[in-house]
Amino acid sequence: MLTKNEKDPEGVWERIQQLLRSHRSDLECVLINGRLVGKKQSTFVVAEAACNHMCDLSLARAMIDKAAEAKADAIKFQTYRAERLVTKDAVAFWGEEKISQLEYYRRLDRFGRFEYRDLFEYAADKGIIAFSSPFDEESADMLAGLGMPVFKIASCDITDVRHLKRVARFEKPIILSTGASTAEEIDRAIEAIFEEGNYQLMLLACTLSYPTPYEKANLYRIRTLRERYPGMIIGFSDHTEPDPHMIIPAMAVALGARIIEKHYTLDRSMTGSGHFFAMNPDDLRMMVQNIRLTESALGNGLLGVAESELKAWSSARRSIVAELPISKGQVITSEMIGMKRPADGLPASMFPLVVGKRAKQNIESDQVITFEMIED
Repeated sequence: MLTKNEKDPEGVWERIQQLLRSHRSDLECVLINGRLVGKKQSTFVVAEAACNHMCDLSLARAMIDKAAEAKADAIKFQTYRAERLVTKDAVAFWGEEKISQLEYYRRLDRFGRFEYRDLFEYAADKGIIAFSSPFDEESADMLAGLGMPVFKIASCDITDVRHLKRVARFEKPIILSTGASTAEEIDRAIEAIFEEGNYQLMLLACTLSYPTPYEKANLYRIRTLRERYPGMIIGFSDHTEPDPHMIIPAMAVALGARIIEKHYTLDRSMTGSGHFFAMNPDDLRMMVQNIRLTESALGNGLLGVAESELKAWSSARRSIVAELPISKGQVITSEMIGMKRPADGLPASMFPLVVGKRAKQNIESDQVITFEMIED
């Protein structure tokens, strides 16, 4: 456990823990456009479309169609202006891109208020939530003006306190990715948002690598975040290439992730954006199915005999039976007793209550012994 003097010299983590305790009800369950997200809710599945629509409105609509058909809960975009995002000297750091970041992002920043209003309304008609990650103040204000129901803040902006606070003041739920972030950076980001009175905050474990090798996915970060920030909704932003069976997101759910976000495209062979490591509609459909299967298989964790176990329980458990004929008045010894299926007599656990008692009647070999057959 952290202490104020040793690993938390400024008391940030300590203050967060106090707020987590006092605002637990706000943090454990968040309402996003009528959809509850939280511990006892189904996993909130987000298809991360980013700018894989290539600023083509018809392509973006098609992405919404396929995401809705796959039964994703939400589709997310990215909103920025290239000149506000990168300097002219910034170089690409993903895939095989050789161009500057400025040139790359200029091709993908052409959607504005008109296009996002169209996409948000279109998604609502399709029964799926649409939202975006704003990367600058202008984009954040524009999205807020459109009534966007939830904001996503990317890992790269976790230290931009000014941006965090601006988004927090919209009083909407916030999903914050934590890739490549230290515990102290996460602490400060949480505190910055909480200071604005916004406790509708969810954290995503993430590895900031495009794509992330399977062995570097570090799913145990989900567990670490759950332990460090008890009561908060924790999810997973998956940057691995789609595995053949789409099991990695389901594994994250098994570890406690309540939100799954994964990059999504209509066609992985497309170029000019993050298509190469994104899942296609078939992958998305399989991912959602696996997540729902995982949720079903996890159950409630309660011990005892479940209704589905009753038939096997009654047939496979053993009862106390006579191994050989026992005469009336005879003292029953251990050697006279066996344990056999089914469980329609005295259970094996009552063996000590039978040994040493006298038989009140003749008991045949292989006959189930009941209390009525022995003396009190």
